[in-house]
Amino acid sequence: MPSGAIELALHIPIAWRDLRIASSPTIGENSLCVAQTIEVKNKPNLFLVRVYSQNWRKDLSVVYFNAKSWQKTQFANGKILNLYGKIVIGHNGYEMVQPIAVKSTGAIEPIYKNKAYSETIKQTLNEQSLIAEGLPAAIAKKIIELHFPKTMPSLTNRETLRALKYAEIFSFMKRLRNKRSALSAKMAIVADPTPFIKSLPFALTQDQLSAIEAARADLAKEIQARRLIVGDVGCGKTMIMLAIAYMVGKARSIIMAPTTLLANQLYEEAKKYLGDLLTIGFVTQKEDTISGENLFDTPKADLIIGTQALLYRKPPSVACLMIDEQHRFGANQRKTLSDLTAGSGKKPHFFQFSATPIPRTLAMIQSSLLSISEIKTNPFKKKIKTEVIDRSFFARLLAHIKEQIAQNNQTLIVYPLIEASETNEYQSLEEARGYWESRFDRVYVTHGKDKEKESALLEFRQNGAILLATTVIEVGISLPRLTTIVVAGAERLGLATLHQLRGRVGRMGQEAWCFFYTNYPQNRRLREIAQTNDGFEVAELDLKNRNSGDLLEGIAQSGATFNWFDMANDRKILEEVKTALDLLKNPKTSKK
Repeated sequence: MPSGAIELALHIPIAWRDLRIASSPTIGENSLCVAQTIEVKNKPNLFLVRVYSQNWRKDLSVVYFNAKSWQKTQFANGKILNLYGKIVIGHNGYEMVQPIAVKSTGAIEPIYKNKAYSETIKQTLNEQSLIAEGLPAAIAKKIIELHFPKTMPSLTNRETLRALKYAEIFSFMKRLRNKRSALSAKMAIVADPTPFIKSLPFALTQDQLSAIEAARADLAKEIQARRLIVGDVGCGKTMIMLAIAYMVGKARSIIMAPTTLLANQLYEEAKKYLGDLLTIGFVTQKEDTISGENLFDTPKADLIIGTQALLYRKPPSVACLMIDEQHRFGANQRKTLSDLTAGSGKKPHFFQFSATPIPRTLAMIQSSLLSISEIKTNPFKKKIKTEVIDRSFFARLLAHIKEQIAQNNQTLIVYPLIEASETNEYQSLEEARGYWESRFDRVYVTHGKDKEKESALLEFRQNGAILLATTVIEVGISLPRLTTIVVAGAERLGLATLHQLRGRVGRMGQEAWCFFYTNYPQNRRLREIAQTNDGFEVAELDLKNRNSGDLLEGIAQSGATFNWFDMANDRKILEEVKTALDLLKNPKTSKK
């Protein structure tokens, strides 16, 4: 049984019976008839009763198919019953088919899927109980009208539907906020990032500076920081990580990345910009080093960068934990690392980073569990031209690739599958590689099953012209000379994945091209994503094109999370709810 009045109220009736006595029947609708039995005809599989309706002042037929004995016995000659059923026109005038006999009349009766709800709602639910839990009076009134109606409710009514949406997301957000626990931090860290920022050979964007400032304020608190820093591919999240590591300093921090390639990139960047200020360790399955010493036997590192190999070590106690591309790790993996670094029960400050922009609505919902910084500006303005192409464009595509190779630029071609499949209408990577290898030099191939994929990517970065891959490249090594990407069977991939792939090119602000190759060039989703390079706009498109439930990582993994609230279209309602919950938490802010 639901624990709160709002949760209980959201279990609305599945139907309503209008048991008010009407002056005339309505054809095709359920009506109440006060009927007196005149004649009974009992035929095989058919039970017919002729009755006189006192409220309509006319005769009508009552029809039952395969009537039960208790249904037959209630029609004693001359007996008066309150019959409720659908009115139709039959051979002998008005007919009521398969009606039920009801005891009381004069009201609208709600019907619930579960009878237990019916009794509990009657006994405990009222307008004041909903208002007491924070619902506005107008919303509470509309919800109560569904359970204790004076007129027939309609779920298509605009105000009623809005009240259900509001109550549902209000209840959900309130429960989320209650889950957000205030844990003691390992330590409060008061630090100024300005010297690090001034030491950089380039200027940070305003969004980067804002995120660093938010992290500085987080670190200074005795309560554990829990912040998600999210931004588009190439927005400069690495510099924010390094700024946090600088502020944490000798109190120690860990950065965990999902692949050795990403961990190595972070390590190289850290040595470049923090090497003179902090001692930096590197941990992978193959390597535990800090100046040639075992990292964990001699925990001298101020900053430890590694892969999930960190989960199988016993790292020293740290004051701050950062996870790059946090969506690539399971919740259990993230928790394990957090627990490993918990020390004496107090928690390290916890920062998560993601290159997958999330829709504004989802960001507002997730903000009930953790703080969010959004990085919407890039250090380099991207000049990526996106085109949706089919086989008629192939000759021009070849000419474009040759031209880019002549300029010492690189091309990435992404295939949907590694090997041939009867259900796949596009060439697989293995089927296509012969074509490219016979026509071009310096062609490299890798995929998710390739045990040497990391070395293949490193060799391609240095020497390659064309890389054939699967979506393993979605999150991976930085390829500064990559100016062209071709995604075969693009309509098979989600918009977020397509945008991640597109983000591989033009990383240094140079002119770049993205081609979505498809047999369905009029595909609406592909045409929409081709119109914008903004990851946050793509996230909004993605939300509108798919079930929102599977976006709620950590909140709900799949399925329709809400019955009434629509994440793609109800942001204004969410904003109202968020404001209302803020006022409930801090009532003084409502008085200005």
